[in-house]
Amino acid sequence: MIKLDTSFSLGSIIESNFLGISNDGEPDNVIVTLSKNMVTCFHMPSQNQVHCWSSSDKLSSGVIFDSLTNCYYGVFNYTRIGKWSQTSSMMKDMKKFNFTSKIIKLLTRLDYKGAVAVFENGHCECLNEAIGNRKKTRVAVINDGETIELAKLCIFRTKAICIIVSVDNKNIKTLRSVPLEDTFLPINLQISFKNKTDKLLGYCIRENSNSLNIVTFWSNGYLYSNELYTESNSNDFPGKQLTEITLVNLKKQVTLIQLSSDCIGLYGAEPKGDGAALVVYNFHYNMVVAVQHFRIYTNPPNLWSFGNHLLLVTGQNLAVIPFTCERNNLSLLMDNNLIKINDKYEEIEWDSYAKQQCVDTISASALSQSKLNEMIITDHIKNKKDKSLIRLLMENNDISDTSLVEILSYCSLNTSKHSNLLSKLFAYPPLNKPSCLRRQLPFENMLIILNTLYSLMKEKLIEERLVDWMTLLIDCSYQQLLLSNDPNVLELIVKIQKDINSKCDYLDSVNNMNYTMRVIKSKNVNSKKRDGPVNNLYKIEKINLY
Repeated sequence: MIKLDTSFSLGSIIESNFLGISNDGEPDNVIVTLSKNMVTCFHMPSQNQVHCWSSSDKLSSGVIFDSLTNCYYGVFNYTRIGKWSQTSSMMKDMKKFNFTSKIIKLLTRLDYKGAVAVFENGHCECLNEAIGNRKKTRVAVINDGETIELAKLCIFRTKAICIIVSVDNKNIKTLRSVPLEDTFLPINLQISFKNKTDKLLGYCIRENSNSLNIVTFWSNGYLYSNELYTESNSNDFPGKQLTEITLVNLKKQVTLIQLSSDCIGLYGAEPKGDGAALVVYNFHYNMVVAVQHFRIYTNPPNLWSFGNHLLLVTGQNLAVIPFTCERNNLSLLMDNNLIKINDKYEEIEWDSYAKQQCVDTISASALSQSKLNEMIITDHIKNKKDKSLIRLLMENNDISDTSLVEILSYCSLNTSKHSNLLSKLFAYPPLNKPSCLRRQLPFENMLIILNTLYSLMKEKLIEERLVDWMTLLIDCSYQQLLLSNDPNVLELIVKIQKDINSKCDYLDSVNNMNYTMRVIKSKNVNSKKRDGPVNNLYKIEKINLY
């Protein structure tokens, strides 16, 4: 589930000179190529400018950061690549590499070590290899007369693969896959609708760990999804019909982009007026889960996603929209207007029959599942029914943050008595909104829960959920921990730090041991015949210092 936060402006741009945005080495930084001669790097949360470079040479595509070499790269006049370091204040100090073939774009991503060069003829190659073989002839991937409209670096089944979309002079688009390793066969797919009257408004590549899909949006208002590498040989493009989107203008271009494994964003013009609309669609529920409106629609509607930030062009401004990924709870989509708050109530004693009648009435009402769970949990806590609470946590994953904190507060009164309930609670994902933890749980109770978490962590080698809950508690009480003069609090924090460090050291040792074992297995110590024993894991050299 995606929740959009309030947007803010990162700066002004001139659309005609703008060349694009790419990710920097730091997750919250983005590189903005403002024009052919000007490049800036921004820290999005603070809106501060981190770097700025200018050049007399003209850039032909957006600048990227290569995490493999820790350097910035830019393409100048399509035939020259410039390279400069993070510490360089001027682009005139860059190292230049001349090519005989035209380069359209450089691609990179945070979870991939290295960069990829995309050439005019569709050939894709790792940047280091391309620089090392600058004069070689590269085999064309696209046909003559076609131009590349989209190039994206994807990770599919842990392997890197480039997806390019080209368009010919008849405006026919063709999708091709260019594997960077000899793992997958290339794909050649024409993006066309069987009904020739429907026009393609936008498309994006949706990638998951084991699937790669092209999602298309057409002038009939419907989204379609087609899996690229599938075992079934179905050529029924555009594939499965998903849902109808009526919140954007079906006569203007729409930009699609993947936000998470379950959600994509659609950015286009509003159906009426001059404004724009950002629509978030969820594949899990097959419905729109969020909408945000803007006053001005810019054609083309540029949209990017980096980490938990969306960037889009509205008018002459570059806007940033932070977003959060939450659990897929259907109750979060329920209309709050359905829930009528009744301030007048009367406390009464129920017999078992009356209580069952009330439960049946509540279940048949329009309340969301999480609201029903809140009422049931409050009742169980009031009657101290730990077993019922444990069963509810095990069987239901739609429990609100307020209810989780309520259970946490109840357990903090006697952690040893409620140890089983706490174990089930800590197996649950941490809160989406930590603010309710600060508001509902006193600092003293939070310390009790933190101490219990520490005791549980000592019993286990490593438990990701326990670490997540501990991090949440420390973050929520960070200011109070700093201001506390209690030596017991300091002692607890020091013990937690030592335990975490020891576990991290252990994991590092295991990783190093695994690497050593792989090296030993991969080495063939009998490849060369020698009189004495052979060990290829190290080498001894004599160095004359004087």
